[in-house]
Amino acid sequence: MKFHVYPSIFSLLLAFLPALAHPSSLLGRTLESLRESETAAVDGVHLLSGRLLAEFYARRDHQPVWTEPARIDALLLLVEESRLEGFAPQDFHVETLRELSLPHAFDALSEAERIGADIKLSDALLRYVHHTRFGKLDPVAVDPKRNDRKPVPAEQLLADMMGALEADDPDAFLSSRFQYPFWYEDLKRGLARYLGKANLEGLAPLPAGAILMQGNRDPRVALVRERLRLIDDHEIPVPSDATRFDESLHAAVVAFQRRFGLSADGAVGPATIAALNQPFDAGKVERIRINLERMRWLYNDLDTDYVFVDVANYKAHVVRDGGIVWSTRVIVGEKDAQTPMFRDTMDHLVFNPTWTVPISIQKTMGRVSSSYTLVDRRTGRKSSGGDASNYKRYQVVQQPGPRNALGRVKFMFPNRHSVYLHDTPNKGLFARDHRALSHGCVRVQDPVRLAEILLQESNWDRGRIDQVLGSSRTRYVNLEKTLPVLLYYLTARADEHGAVRFRPDIYERDQSLLDMFAGPVLRTRIAFPEPPAVPDSESAPALPPAPTDPDLDAPPASNAVRLTQTESPAP
Repeated sequence: MKFHVYPSIFSLLLAFLPALAHPSSLLGRTLESLRESETAAVDGVHLLSGRLLAEFYARRDHQPVWTEPARIDALLLLVEESRLEGFAPQDFHVETLRELSLPHAFDALSEAERIGADIKLSDALLRYVHHTRFGKLDPVAVDPKRNDRKPVPAEQLLADMMGALEADDPDAFLSSRFQYPFWYEDLKRGLARYLGKANLEGLAPLPAGAILMQGNRDPRVALVRERLRLIDDHEIPVPSDATRFDESLHAAVVAFQRRFGLSADGAVGPATIAALNQPFDAGKVERIRINLERMRWLYNDLDTDYVFVDVANYKAHVVRDGGIVWSTRVIVGEKDAQTPMFRDTMDHLVFNPTWTVPISIQKTMGRVSSSYTLVDRRTGRKSSGGDASNYKRYQVVQQPGPRNALGRVKFMFPNRHSVYLHDTPNKGLFARDHRALSHGCVRVQDPVRLAEILLQESNWDRGRIDQVLGSSRTRYVNLEKTLPVLLYYLTARADEHGAVRFRPDIYERDQSLLDMFAGPVLRTRIAFPEPPAVPDSESAPALPPAPTDPDLDAPPASNAVRLTQTESPAP
């Protein structure tokens, strides 16, 4: 095996491998040469992160990892089953794994080749833990303008790798690292259903006829049983008379109907026959795969309570204890002002908000009514008159009121996009099916009810909310507990039975993601801990700590009122 690493000093090191000492020392030198390399490859196989692999082996005292056939077999099984997560086994060096899983495969290798093989298998494990927890692709690399996520934490990847090696059952360990959200599990079931359809290619369609029910005898019963076996990829018991519609077949039909969104009565009628005859559609499988990938970008260590904005379906959901408890229609960004995809944390609400007019809109304004205030950018003082379109001089603020562009409530989760959820006075727009109409923010159909749900632990009932809304006073209210907010762009989702619903690709993002997802990943953004600071002996002595005021250190009360108004995002 040949090693290709940049800088080229790694190749020189390997030329002298026979002269080096113990294998652990040999491996250590090899890995240290990878540590500072931005791009590394072993025998043409690119490594996801030479630095992380170097750290991984350092924590194992630079000992080879893949010395036990059972460990290689366990990794190979994970990789071959990765298609059920939407991956291709080729993403994890499957051919190398298959070769090295053969009996005595390592015996035929030189010492240098063994090291190369060991590193490649460790890279396969690294890619598996990275891709299943954080996604194969870096969302920022996919679209830096509309996607956000911090670099992947190195410590999390290392913990997953070490845990998988120490576990008796690596598959069970990696599956239990965190709780997968229900919407990911649902779409996985949908993928399994579509993959099962691939087994039907080339089969003649089931013939039509009378409805088949439990207890019937009919030659088509055997065909139905065989087709369900191929779709579900597991055996269905065959009675002595294969033409008899028995209890086990009835149960299999019911399960299929539920997954397909049909009436689960166990009878094989025209609708069920049509579903069983539906041809395999590879394009739909690929769309499911990229939407599973999108889900992985934001779901790491997600709490059981959060707000889920389903952008492409124009819906927002409140999730409690891992299930949807309330939903509402929303309006999202138009194609030229797309709502981005990211995750952040909601920490407060604003009742009766003001609205700072974005410059793009301000340029079109002239003289404005008394519901707007002009603020001189040079002095910070209110102006009694002036041309609102003069954005270089004035900032335009719309005062609270029934016609305020943000309505009566806005929900704040500070982010670089200045995107948030808010009310709107234009309620009629929610009746439309296509609701990509805003400048990027998310308008909520029933924001008062959303506020009531989010503040139910903060001593804010509907009466108190209505009282504040009835005044003209702007009021800031902190949440008792901050709440994750996920803004997802998903063009495929499934219900609990795995029945997939495809949505229009309103922002035309699918094709570029399909292209990137099908290709190789050579590197990704990984955040490594900063080394501890070295004390400067010549620096001034540290001052004693200031006395602590418990009132200053205490977190703000859940119903605290903020007196400043600093937000000025575009709606």
